[in-house]
Amino acid sequence: MKITDILDNWRQRGYIPHLCENGEQAVHTALQLIPAGSTIGIGGSMTVKQIGLEQQLAAHGCTVHGRVFGSTDPVPPTQWYISSANAITERGDIVNIDGTANRVSALIYGIPNILYVVGVNKICPDLDAAMDRARNIAAPLNAKRLNRNVPCAQSGVCTYCDAADCICNTTVIAHHPTRVQKAVHILLIEEELGL
Repeated sequence: MKITDILDNWRQRGYIPHLCENGEQAVHTALQLIPAGSTIGIGGSMTVKQIGLEQQLAAHGCTVHGRVFGSTDPVPPTQWYISSANAITERGDIVNIDGTANRVSALIYGIPNILYVVGVNKICPDLDAAMDRARNIAAPLNAKRLNRNVPCAQSGVCTYCDAADCICNTTVIAHHPTRVQKAVHILLIEEELGL
């Protein structure tokens, strides 16, 4: 499917997509969307880290509450929340798997403005493929990076384990923005970024 058709699908779902050629353009777009001085929460996103968005927002005069992978702290009250996605379908279903649910809960309730920052590698043709990507690509890579004692960190494949160190405790699929959200933006970067 063409990128333009994918963006149209996302618009029909109620999202506000922005196509960015690279990480630098994505940072520029984010700084245009987010007013200087805003209070921002950031999920533990490798994509956001790779493009250097957190530092640029701080330089923009924003108060940034960065997240650390594995944190169990709730997200503080913020005007904006920024995260990536484990996967997003061509139709606009956004899939995220979380260990403590602080990130996924912030993405769907209580924060009025959401900004997803995703590389083209996160796009999947349908929900089955998106779930597969989240479980068998993103989760094992994150588990390995975080030194979690779970089977997928060694095998690279999800076994639906019951390990105490499991990072796949909650799965959220967003089909549309929720009623409490003012705006949900998706910055689609034409690069492979994140896990």
